[in-house]
Amino acid sequence: MPTTLITGANRGIGLALVREFQSKGHTVIATARDLAAAKDLKATGAELHTLDVSDAASIKALAEALKGRPIDFLINNAGLGDRADISRLDYDRFEEILRVNTIAPIRVLDALTPNLAAGKEKIAAALSSQLGSIENTDMGFGLAYRVSKAGLNMGLRTAAHTLSAQGITLLALHPGWVKTDMGGDGAPVEPADSAAGLYKVITGAGPSKELRFYDFEGKTLPW
Repeated sequence: MPTTLITGANRGIGLALVREFQSKGHTVIATARDLAAAKDLKATGAELHTLDVSDAASIKALAEALKGRPIDFLINNAGLGDRADISRLDYDRFEEILRVNTIAPIRVLDALTPNLAAGKEKIAAALSSQLGSIENTDMGFGLAYRVSKAGLNMGLRTAAHTLSAQGITLLALHPGWVKTDMGGDGAPVEPADSAAGLYKVITGAGPSKELRFYDFEGKTLPW
C-alpha cells in the first residue's frame, strides 16, 4: 500500500484528500496545526501528526518523527488566502502568507526529501493556484496570494532540477475554485470532486525532471 502524507488536512480540500486517498487504499499520514480541534480528521482513522507549517521547529519535529520511513506521495496542501488589491494590503498579513504559502511547502519538501527518496513513487505535489499564473493575471485582486503562489511555482521549478537526481518528481496543482472557507459558498467545485481529480493527476503523473503545473482535471496551466 502506498503511503501518502497530506499537510493542512483538518478541513476543506485537505480533509477531502485524506478521504480520497484512503478510499483508494493508501496509508495516509495527515497533519494539522491543532489536532484537538480536528474532529472530522480524527474520524478518518488516518495517522495524525501535529504540524504548524509556519514553524521551522515543528517541521523539523515531524521529520524526526518520520525519520527512516518511506513516503510515496507528499501533498503540501496547507495554505492561506487573501483577496486584497494593492490599495488594501495588510503587509503583516502579506508576510504571513508568504511564510505559509511559499516558504513552508519548500521547507516541508526539503525536510522530507529523504522519506520521498526512500519511497517507490517519489511524487511531491503542492497546491498552487491558477491565480499564480503570471501570464493569466488580468485582475487586481489577491495580490499577496498571487505573489505567494507564483513564488511557490518558481521555488518548485528550481528545486525540481536538484531533486530529480534522487528520482523525485514535483507537481504544482490548481485544485479549482473549491467550496471551502477560502473559496466561499459560491465556488462551483465541491471538495470531494476536487480531491478525486487531484488523486488522478497525482497518481497518474509519472516521473519527470521538470515541474509540471496542472489543474485538478489534468489541464496544463501557463506560467
